[in-house]
Amino acid sequence: PGARPVGTGNGLGRAVTGLSARLAERDAAARRLRRVRLAVAAGVVVLLGAVAWALLVSPLLALRADQIDVRLTGTTVDEAEVRDVLAPAVGTPLLRVGAAGLAERLGRITEVEHAEVVRAWPHGLTVRVTAREPVAAAPAPEGGWALVDGDGVRVGSVGAVPEGLPEVTVPLGDSAETAPALHAVLGVLAALPGDLLGQVAQAGATGTAQVTLTLDDGATVRWGSAEENELKAEVLRVLRQQPAGVYDVSVPRSPTTE
Repeated sequence: PGARPVGTGNGLGRAVTGLSARLAERDAAARRLRRVRLAVAAGVVVLLGAVAWALLVSPLLALRADQIDVRLTGTTVDEAEVRDVLAPAVGTPLLRVGAAGLAERLGRITEVEHAEVVRAWPHGLTVRVTAREPVAAAPAPEGGWALVDGDGVRVGSVGAVPEGLPEVTVPLGDSAETAPALHAVLGVLAALPGDLLGQVAQAGATGTAQVTLTLDDGATVRWGSAEENELKAEVLRVLRQQPAGVYDVSVPRSPTTE
């Protein structure tokens, strides 16, 4: 009756030993996992550092002069002047090249109407420049003729009025008497389609609402104000189908000829 089960003590010892081994193994696995995670994190940091170095510091992705593609629209902008503005950026990692800043600096060139700069990976830029084009030649204060665009911006100087470009009789300047009239005349010329602009020999105005054009055949066009220019141009094109000495499109819905 007082008998004791055989092997109970040994079995308990083996169970404790096995549990301890499993706990030790789990701790070791946890340590290995932590080491792996630390190694991966360190690797990511190194990789990000290498990428940042390549993009921001290294010459591997630097801007090259021969990879700058300049595309000009118009005739008054010198490509060499555009490249001079871009030159300080050459050798700079492309990611650090300020495209907007370069476009703004290009816009400071008098003859540039609009500029756009876009990165072209891995080493280039695509630069699109629209030039201001002269619509007339106006008397220059210093003598000769100033070539001006539709906004009145001077884009060149010549000794004689170029063939095919109208002569403006209103002088350049900021005079309160002449500046509004000049602005009106240039606005009209800038709005004319090429076929009609090519027929204009002279343009003038005594006021903002009295723009007058003289055509290459001697006919006069009473344009009036610089309003409804597109409609007036279409009306004039139709009226020109009939010979006349005077075409009045100042009221384009009721034009007259003389």
